[in-house]
Amino acid sequence: MIAGMDGRTRKANNRVMSPDQAKICLQPKQTRKVQVVYYLSRGGQLEHPHFMELELPYNEELYLRDIMDRLTLLRGKGMPSLFSWSCKRSYKNGYVWNDLSEDDVVCPARGVEYVLKGSELFEGCSGSYFLFYF
Repeated sequence: MIAGMDGRTRKANNRVMSPDQAKICLQPKQTRKVQVVYYLSRGGQLEHPHFMELELPYNEELYLRDIMDRLTLLRGKGMPSLFSWSCKRSYKNGYVWNDLSEDDVVCPARGVEYVLKGSELFEGCSGSYFLFYF
């Protein structure tokens, strides 16, 4: 941004903005912390729950890729790809496990409570989609 003689600010594309508009553009995005509880299932056995927090821009949804990025940081590269992921969500009078891919929005179980389950992939399986023909 370049300040002009008249006190107005110009962006790189030469669009003129008032000083107030320039202040709005420079303010950092507000963020919120999201708590995620996740379980890992290995060999058919559910392990004890794990807890982590993520920081998200305010008013943005939580995506599985956000969680996978945080897990990579916390538990090592490649860890999230060893599991098939699903989130717990309300359904009628109970809950179901909703299978997820990386670009899916993670639904809260209740309110802002996020619960995920990572099921260990069997050797020879991949996280990619399978096509079934009927």
